[in-house]
Amino acid sequence: MNGLLYQNVTISSLIFNPKTQLLTVPLLEPLTANENYTLYFKYTGNFRYDYSGLFKIADNHSEVLLTQLKTIYARLVFPCFDEPTFKAKFQLHLGRPSGYNAISNTKLLRTTNEGNERFVDHFDVTPIMSTYLLAFLISEYQAQGDISKFTTFTPPDYYNYTGFSYGTGVRVTDAYNELFEMPYNELGNEVLQFATAPWIDEMATENWGLIIFSEKMLVHKPGYTDYYKNKEFTCRAIGKEVAHMWFGNSVTLSWWSHYWLNEGFARYYGIIIADENCRSYHLDQQFVVDNLQRIFEKDAVAGSLPLTSPEKSVQSLADINKQTDGFIEDKGASIIRMWRNLMGGKNFKISIDSYLKQYHLKNTNPSDLFAHLRQNWPAQPEVDLDTFFSDFTEQVGYPMVIVNITQDNQKIILHQKRFLYDYEDGSDATLRYTIPITFTTNLDRIHYNLTPYTYFKKNETTVEISFENPIKWIILNQKQSNYYRVFYEQPILNQIKQLFSTIESRRIPVENKAQIIDDLFHFAHAGMIDYGDVFEFLEFLSTEIEYIPWRAAYNGMERVVRRLTPQQLPHFEKYLTNITTLVFSLRGTKSGRIEGIFTKYNREMHVKWLCKYQNVNCNNQVKFLFEGNIGKPSPDYRETFYCAVSRTTAHARLWHLYNNETDSNEKDLLLRAISCSRDYSTYFKLELFHVIPHYKWTNDLIQIYKHNPDLIGPIFSMISENIDDFVARLGKYEMIDVLSDMVDYFTTREQEEQFTIFMDRNIHRFGESAETLKETFLTTIRKNLEWAEQRLGKLGNYLAKNN
Repeated sequence: MNGLLYQNVTISSLIFNPKTQLLTVPLLEPLTANENYTLYFKYTGNFRYDYSGLFKIADNHSEVLLTQLKTIYARLVFPCFDEPTFKAKFQLHLGRPSGYNAISNTKLLRTTNEGNERFVDHFDVTPIMSTYLLAFLISEYQAQGDISKFTTFTPPDYYNYTGFSYGTGVRVTDAYNELFEMPYNELGNEVLQFATAPWIDEMATENWGLIIFSEKMLVHKPGYTDYYKNKEFTCRAIGKEVAHMWFGNSVTLSWWSHYWLNEGFARYYGIIIADENCRSYHLDQQFVVDNLQRIFEKDAVAGSLPLTSPEKSVQSLADINKQTDGFIEDKGASIIRMWRNLMGGKNFKISIDSYLKQYHLKNTNPSDLFAHLRQNWPAQPEVDLDTFFSDFTEQVGYPMVIVNITQDNQKIILHQKRFLYDYEDGSDATLRYTIPITFTTNLDRIHYNLTPYTYFKKNETTVEISFENPIKWIILNQKQSNYYRVFYEQPILNQIKQLFSTIESRRIPVENKAQIIDDLFHFAHAGMIDYGDVFEFLEFLSTEIEYIPWRAAYNGMERVVRRLTPQQLPHFEKYLTNITTLVFSLRGTKSGRIEGIFTKYNREMHVKWLCKYQNVNCNNQVKFLFEGNIGKPSPDYRETFYCAVSRTTAHARLWHLYNNETDSNEKDLLLRAISCSRDYSTYFKLELFHVIPHYKWTNDLIQIYKHNPDLIGPIFSMISENIDDFVARLGKYEMIDVLSDMVDYFTTREQEEQFTIFMDRNIHRFGESAETLKETFLTTIRKNLEWAEQRLGKLGNYLAKNN
């Protein structure tokens, strides 16, 4: 105060709460109100190796020194008020040895020579921003692009492999500049840089002006990582991270309890902009099956989180991590998508532009956003926006709308109920929601009107919709635009099934077909309908060739088919053959020279399923192509194709490819494919422990029964008979990992008995916790068997009867 030293503080006098990471500094006297005080720290720090704070990574090229400060790791690098609302300006001066370069959030102003081949790089002052957005990287990387505008930094060996990501970065940034009233260069930072890092995980950090991506996101090696799925991954990642320059960096959440204000908007706008700049991928359609439907599953169980949690409930690192695990950003994107479609794109854009402008360089709460949405929300149909916003941000879960039709087919009656898998799991099943109702019928000329007909208010018991003429069918929630499921009573479901088997169904959005398929699977999982009825409904797929409905169908089948017994699997294979005959005849196993991306994705998906479940036509085709020396399949189809080949007599030739391959990632891919072999005896005796690298033994052992589910019994028998060898080679803990995974594939009481005998005979091998492990494993087996016995009886009869 007034330039005078007020108090020296010793480290021993500080009080630290490790849970909340709150540091209390005891003072000898009270501070004076309205006076400025300065805290001075003397500190040193160490490099870390856990991918947080300031850490080193040694890769094939050299050592890389970089930062990862999100969410609360800036405090690991320097003393600071490490919370989002404590925004500040930063100016970095980074020392480095000769031969290395440093990059940070802002442009490099100058470099000074300190002698002894040491240099210091001096960077421009950052915009006022939160601590977690600060970043720097010291490396031997090489720059591509105009360093004063947009640049990518990669190891020199990757310089020629970043053309696609560089071009995508330019296009995406230009698209955002056109979309928002405030373009990037008006936000307060002149430069935008991408850099790669050899992350273990596929991740990216949205640091302002310096976005650091995993190498997989930016680097596309010709013939290995430069095909459609790789580039789709890049489009999605760049779209999302650049969006953060507006949502998160310029306008920042006030606290981690409403993390969706950053991540939900970045996720959703990332999809919009990437879809515009990578049009062939139809990311708007994929959003339904990749994001919305995936998050529905997590949001229907006890313990699911609301978008906005009470601030007092998010006070520790563990609390923050719960908010940042991916659930919140996907749910947030889904809710934001709903609002945009209900308002209309123009009204939504006006609201967002005004929101971004008012809170530039500031922090916000959800109420700040709602105020701007409210200003441009359509007056009709009427809705209590405060309640509507609260229902889907402060309440957990989501509703299902139950649809009934009168006998004259002229009136629809709607009810609502919270959807849960288990209504006795402790969740509040009485929650109700304000639900936007959109629909289409055979009386409409277009079937994708997203403007709401009405809102189902949470205090209403029912909503009735009348028609002047009888309707043949009705589908609610156009394009699955809104955040709820739809349960159709049987008469309407029959009408929809009949519709889906006609040419008229081609006018129905693929999102709605995927929605109905996904809903049916999850209603069956909740015990509301029978899986036999679901599979019977899916017979319409015999005339369906579009990717998105099939993607939803296979997603739904995954859980069910794993519970089928070895005796039931042949019946499932025949069922699958019947409903895929048309689409597989069109897509086949060989890629065409000119075809759409969804055609390629469709082929890869069907080959994976059909060959896995021993479809003769699929197996014969892949074997014929492989033996005909067609050359390498495209990288995004290669593993599926080679895995299918490995199940045939052409398995041995894959080893020839492996031995001649020089790329390490490709060799790993080939090993995964080789472990799809059905000749498990030869694989274990001559290949697994003799040729395959030690570090891959566990994963490749799991792979062989995962991709040959009908062989789980014989494979376990062989392991049981040779347990001494397996434990000696894998070790006790790796063997426990294998057994922990394997028991989830057991489907019969005979397998349960066999496993019980095995554990009783070998209990001594697994240490002091062996009895606990045994009970855990048996609990998993019995739970799965009981579920299948209760839920799949009718399905088993249906599959047997119809095949």
